[in-house]
Amino acid sequence: MEGMQKQAQAQQAQAQAQAQAQAQAAQQAQQAQASTKTDPMQEIAKLGELKQKGLLTEEEFQKMKANVLAKM
Repeated sequence: MEGMQKQAQAQQAQAQAQAQAQAQAAQQAQQAQASTKTDPMQEIAKLGELKQKGLLTEEEFQKMKANVLAKM
């Protein structure tokens, strides 16, 4: 029983870490979008890197990419 509890705690900690990483990635992506001096293609490449690292979901990536393209 104690082993199951430890496993559940480990899973919860992992989920929290992933949620924090996603929030940080989303914040970085938003900052990249807010920057008017950056090239839109560079912004999309940065978003792609964050998605590839697993820090953005496909849905988040598509929304942010659409925002970048809409600003062109």
